[in-house]
Amino acid sequence: MRVNYVCSKWGTKYGPHFVNRLKNMAFRNTPKEFEPHFYCYTENPEGLDDDVTVIPFPDIPNIHPKYWFGDDNFKYGMARCWDRPKTFVFNTHNFAPDKPTGRFVFFDLDVIIQRDLTPIITYNLERPTKMKSWWQDPRPMDTRRFKLSHGAYTNGSCQVWSDDQCEPIWNDVLENQEKIWFTFTDGTDNYHSWRWGRYGADLWDYFPSWMAYSYNRGRSWEEDDLNVGIYRENCIVCVFNVDLLPFEDESRGHTKQDELADPKLLEHWR
Repeated sequence: MRVNYVCSKWGTKYGPHFVNRLKNMAFRNTPKEFEPHFYCYTENPEGLDDDVTVIPFPDIPNIHPKYWFGDDNFKYGMARCWDRPKTFVFNTHNFAPDKPTGRFVFFDLDVIIQRDLTPIITYNLERPTKMKSWWQDPRPMDTRRFKLSHGAYTNGSCQVWSDDQCEPIWNDVLENQEKIWFTFTDGTDNYHSWRWGRYGADLWDYFPSWMAYSYNRGRSWEEDDLNVGIYRENCIVCVFNVDLLPFEDESRGHTKQDELADPKLLEHWR
Protein backbone atom coordinates (compact mmCIF):
# COMPACT_ATOMS: atom_id res chain seq x y z
CA MET A 1 0.00 0.00 0.00
CA ARG A 2 1.25 3.46 -0.89
CA VAL A 3 1.19 5.88 2.08
CA ASN A 4 1.30 9.61 1.41
CA TYR A 5 2.27 11.65 4.46
CA VAL A 6 1.18 15.28 4.20
CA CYS A 7 1.88 18.40 6.26
CA SER A 8 1.46 22.15 5.88
CA LYS A 9 3.78 25.04 6.83
CA TRP A 10 3.34 28.78 6.39
CA GLY A 11 4.84 31.79 8.10
CA THR A 12 7.79 31.58 10.50
CA LYS A 13 6.33 29.96 13.61
CA TYR A 14 7.69 26.54 12.60
CA GLY A 15 11.12 26.23 11.02
CA PRO A 16 12.00 23.69 8.31
CA HIS A 17 13.41 21.32 10.96
CA PHE A 18 9.82 20.63 12.11
CA VAL A 19 9.01 19.32 8.62
CA ASN A 20 12.22 17.33 8.26
CA ARG A 21 11.88 15.70 11.68
CA LEU A 22 8.22 14.89 11.04
CA LYS A 23 9.25 13.20 7.81
CA ASN A 24 12.03 11.27 9.58
CA MET A 25 9.64 10.09 12.33
CA ALA A 26 7.01 9.04 9.78
CA PHE A 27 9.51 7.08 7.69
CA ARG A 28 11.13 5.41 10.73
CA ASN A 29 7.74 4.23 11.96
CA THR A 30 6.43 2.97 8.61
CA PRO A 31 6.88 -0.81 8.18
CA LYS A 32 8.53 -2.16 5.02
CA GLU A 33 5.27 -3.45 3.53
CA PHE A 34 4.18 0.15 2.90
CA GLU A 35 5.50 2.57 0.27
CA PRO A 36 5.97 5.93 2.06
CA HIS A 37 6.09 9.35 0.39
CA PHE A 38 6.19 12.76 2.06
CA TYR A 39 4.59 16.03 0.94
CA CYS A 40 4.65 19.54 2.38
CA TYR A 41 2.43 22.44 1.39
CA THR A 42 4.44 25.62 1.87
CA GLU A 43 5.19 29.06 0.42
CA ASN A 44 8.84 28.72 1.50
CA PRO A 45 10.66 25.41 0.79
CA GLU A 46 14.06 26.67 1.99
CA GLY A 47 15.76 24.19 4.33
CA LEU A 48 13.54 21.21 3.53
CA ASP A 49 15.17 17.83 2.86
CA ASP A 50 15.43 16.61 -0.72
CA ASP A 51 13.02 13.73 -0.10
CA VAL A 52 10.21 16.15 0.85
CA THR A 53 7.98 16.77 -2.16
CA VAL A 54 7.00 20.44 -2.00
CA ILE A 55 3.51 21.50 -3.03
CA PRO A 56 3.25 25.29 -3.42
CA PHE A 57 0.01 26.59 -1.93
CA PRO A 58 -2.44 26.95 -4.83
CA ASP A 59 -3.07 30.63 -5.53
CA ILE A 60 -6.73 30.63 -4.54
CA PRO A 61 -8.09 33.87 -3.03
CA ASN A 62 -8.66 33.85 0.72
CA ILE A 63 -7.24 30.34 1.19
CA HIS A 64 -3.62 30.92 0.19
CA PRO A 65 -1.96 32.53 3.26
CA LYS A 66 -0.90 35.65 1.35
CA TYR A 67 -4.52 36.80 1.16
CA TRP A 68 -5.24 36.82 4.89
CA PHE A 69 -2.25 35.80 7.02
CA GLY A 70 -1.40 38.71 9.32
CA ASP A 71 -4.37 40.89 8.40
CA ASP A 72 -6.43 42.70 11.02
CA ASN A 73 -9.68 40.76 10.68
CA PHE A 74 -9.38 39.04 14.04
CA LYS A 75 -11.55 37.54 16.71
CA TYR A 76 -9.91 36.90 20.09
CA GLY A 77 -6.58 37.76 18.47
CA MET A 78 -6.89 35.14 15.73
CA ALA A 79 -7.73 35.45 12.05
CA ARG A 80 -11.05 33.91 11.08
CA CYS A 81 -10.42 30.18 10.58
CA TRP A 82 -6.72 30.90 11.05
CA ASP A 83 -5.47 27.49 9.79
CA ARG A 84 -7.53 27.48 6.59
CA PRO A 85 -4.56 26.46 4.37
CA LYS A 86 -4.89 22.99 5.93
CA THR A 87 -8.01 22.51 3.78
CA PHE A 88 -5.78 22.21 0.68
CA VAL A 89 -4.59 18.81 1.89
CA PHE A 90 -7.93 17.17 1.14
CA ASN A 91 -7.29 17.67 -2.56
CA THR A 92 -3.68 16.44 -2.50
CA HIS A 93 -4.48 13.70 -5.03
CA ASN A 94 -4.93 16.56 -7.53
CA PHE A 95 -2.57 19.25 -6.20
CA ALA A 96 0.56 17.08 -5.77
CA PRO A 97 2.74 16.97 -8.91
CA ASP A 98 2.63 13.17 -9.16
CA LYS A 99 -1.16 12.90 -8.55
CA PRO A 100 -0.78 10.24 -5.82
CA THR A 101 -3.36 7.67 -4.83
CA GLY A 102 -3.53 5.30 -1.87
CA ARG A 103 -3.60 6.18 1.80
CA PHE A 104 -3.15 9.80 2.91
CA VAL A 105 -1.97 10.60 6.45
CA PHE A 106 -1.93 14.26 7.47
CA PHE A 107 0.09 15.37 10.51
CA ASP A 108 0.36 18.78 12.14
CA LEU A 109 3.93 19.92 12.68
CA ASP A 110 3.55 19.96 16.48
CA VAL A 111 3.40 16.18 16.92
CA ILE A 112 5.89 13.50 17.90
CA ILE A 113 5.48 10.01 16.45
CA GLN A 114 6.52 7.39 19.01
CA ARG A 115 5.66 3.98 17.57
CA ASP A 116 4.74 1.90 14.52
CA LEU A 117 2.11 3.78 12.49
CA THR A 118 0.38 0.67 11.14
CA PRO A 119 -2.71 0.97 13.40
CA ILE A 120 -3.24 4.55 12.16
CA ILE A 121 -2.49 3.80 8.51
CA THR A 122 -4.89 0.84 8.38
CA TYR A 123 -7.64 2.13 10.68
CA ASN A 124 -11.07 1.97 8.97
CA LEU A 125 -10.09 2.07 5.31
CA GLU A 126 -13.74 2.66 4.39
CA ARG A 127 -14.09 6.01 6.15
CA PRO A 128 -11.93 9.11 6.80
CA THR A 129 -10.64 9.13 10.37
CA LYS A 130 -9.19 11.84 12.61
CA MET A 131 -8.25 12.43 16.21
CA LYS A 132 -10.75 13.41 18.84
CA SER A 133 -9.97 15.51 21.91
CA TRP A 134 -10.60 12.68 24.36
CA TRP A 135 -8.87 14.74 27.06
CA GLN A 136 -11.61 17.40 26.93
CA ASP A 137 -14.40 17.47 29.49
CA PRO A 138 -17.38 16.36 27.34
CA ARG A 139 -20.04 18.03 29.49
CA PRO A 140 -19.79 21.55 28.02
CA MET A 141 -20.28 20.14 24.51
CA ASP A 142 -24.03 19.85 25.10
CA THR A 143 -24.43 23.39 26.38
CA ARG A 144 -25.98 26.24 24.44
CA ARG A 145 -22.82 28.33 24.74
CA PHE A 146 -20.70 25.59 23.16
CA LYS A 147 -23.14 25.22 20.29
CA LEU A 148 -23.48 28.96 19.67
CA SER A 149 -19.70 29.34 19.53
CA HIS A 150 -19.28 26.26 17.32
CA GLY A 151 -16.78 24.76 19.73
CA ALA A 152 -14.53 21.93 18.57
CA TYR A 153 -14.38 18.42 19.98
CA THR A 154 -12.13 17.04 17.23
CA ASN A 155 -8.38 17.46 16.88
CA GLY A 156 -6.83 17.84 13.45
CA SER A 157 -3.29 16.85 14.43
CA CYS A 158 -3.70 13.54 12.59
CA GLN A 159 -6.20 12.82 9.81
CA VAL A 160 -6.29 9.77 7.55
CA TRP A 161 -8.23 8.95 4.38
CA SER A 162 -7.98 6.95 1.16
CA ASP A 163 -7.77 8.29 -2.40
CA ASP A 164 -10.43 10.99 -2.92
CA GLN A 165 -12.58 10.24 0.16
CA CYS A 166 -12.09 13.79 1.50
CA GLU A 167 -12.54 15.65 -1.76
CA PRO A 168 -16.09 16.68 -0.68
CA ILE A 169 -14.45 18.73 2.09
CA TRP A 170 -12.27 20.59 -0.40
CA ASN A 171 -15.23 21.17 -2.74
CA ASP A 172 -17.26 22.54 0.17
CA VAL A 173 -14.48 24.96 1.12
CA LEU A 174 -14.00 26.09 -2.46
CA GLU A 175 -17.72 26.71 -3.03
CA ASN A 176 -18.74 28.05 0.39
CA GLN A 177 -15.63 29.62 1.89
CA GLU A 178 -17.20 33.04 2.57
CA LYS A 179 -19.83 31.40 4.77
CA ILE A 180 -17.32 29.00 6.34
CA TRP A 181 -14.80 31.71 7.31
CA PHE A 182 -17.60 33.86 8.74
CA THR A 183 -19.16 31.03 10.76
CA PHE A 184 -16.13 29.11 12.04
CA THR A 185 -14.04 31.98 13.35
CA ASP A 186 -11.34 30.02 15.19
CA GLY A 187 -9.72 26.90 13.69
CA THR A 188 -10.71 24.31 11.11
CA ASP A 189 -11.37 21.82 13.94
CA ASN A 190 -14.53 23.86 14.58
CA TYR A 191 -15.46 23.55 10.92
CA HIS A 192 -14.91 19.78 10.87
CA SER A 193 -16.78 19.24 14.13
CA TRP A 194 -19.89 21.07 12.97
CA ARG A 195 -20.02 20.59 9.23
CA TRP A 196 -18.53 17.11 8.88
CA GLY A 197 -18.74 15.65 12.41
CA ARG A 198 -21.64 14.47 14.56
CA TYR A 199 -23.54 17.75 14.09
CA GLY A 200 -23.20 17.68 10.29
CA ALA A 201 -22.55 15.16 7.54
CA ASP A 202 -20.99 12.62 9.94
CA LEU A 203 -18.12 12.00 7.55
CA TRP A 204 -15.41 11.37 10.14
CA ASP A 205 -14.65 8.33 12.23
CA TYR A 206 -12.34 8.85 15.23
CA PHE A 207 -9.21 7.12 16.49
CA PRO A 208 -9.58 5.50 19.92
CA SER A 209 -8.10 7.32 22.90
CA TRP A 210 -5.18 4.92 23.37
CA MET A 211 -3.55 5.95 20.08
CA ALA A 212 -2.69 9.55 20.97
CA TYR A 213 -2.34 11.97 23.86
CA SER A 214 -1.71 15.63 24.45
CA TYR A 215 1.50 16.48 26.31
CA ASN A 216 -0.21 19.61 27.63
CA ARG A 217 -3.71 18.18 28.30
CA GLY A 218 -3.46 14.46 29.07
CA ARG A 219 -5.02 11.49 27.30
CA SER A 220 -8.58 10.64 28.40
CA TRP A 221 -11.15 12.50 30.49
CA GLU A 222 -13.35 9.41 30.93
CA GLU A 223 -10.43 7.28 32.09
CA ASP A 224 -9.13 10.02 34.41
CA ASP A 225 -5.78 10.08 32.60
CA LEU A 226 -5.15 13.82 32.54
CA ASN A 227 -1.67 14.26 33.98
CA VAL A 228 0.32 16.68 31.84
CA GLY A 229 3.99 16.75 30.92
CA ILE A 230 4.53 12.99 30.98
CA TYR A 231 5.61 10.47 28.35
CA ARG A 232 3.04 7.76 27.55
CA GLU A 233 5.12 5.14 25.77
CA ASN A 234 2.20 2.96 24.66
CA CYS A 235 0.57 5.70 22.57
CA ILE A 236 1.50 6.19 18.93
CA VAL A 237 1.36 9.98 18.70
CA CYS A 238 2.01 12.80 21.16
CA VAL A 239 0.50 16.19 20.25
CA PHE A 240 1.54 19.56 21.64
CA ASN A 241 -1.66 21.52 21.20
CA VAL A 242 -2.15 24.60 23.34
CA ASP A 243 -5.82 25.58 23.51
CA LEU A 244 -6.68 29.25 23.81
CA LEU A 245 -8.87 29.86 26.84
CA PRO A 246 -10.56 32.99 28.18
CA PHE A 247 -8.88 32.25 31.53
CA GLU A 248 -5.57 30.87 32.71
CA ASP A 249 -5.77 27.21 33.74
CA GLU A 250 -2.64 26.28 35.68
CA SER A 251 -3.41 22.56 35.30
CA ARG A 252 -2.68 22.81 31.58
CA GLY A 253 0.77 22.85 30.05
CA HIS A 254 2.13 25.12 27.34
CA THR A 255 5.17 23.19 26.11
CA LYS A 256 6.13 22.98 22.45
CA GLN A 257 8.78 20.67 20.98
CA ASP A 258 11.50 23.33 20.91
CA GLU A 259 11.03 23.76 24.68
CA LEU A 260 10.89 20.04 25.45
CA ALA A 261 13.31 18.59 28.02
CA ASP A 262 11.99 15.01 28.30
CA PRO A 263 14.82 12.79 26.93
CA LYS A 264 12.45 9.93 26.05
CA LEU A 265 10.33 12.13 23.81
CA LEU A 266 13.33 13.95 22.38
CA GLU A 267 14.75 10.60 21.31
CA HIS A 268 11.77 10.31 18.94
CA TRP A 269 11.86 13.93 17.72
CA ARG A 270 14.82 13.77 15.39
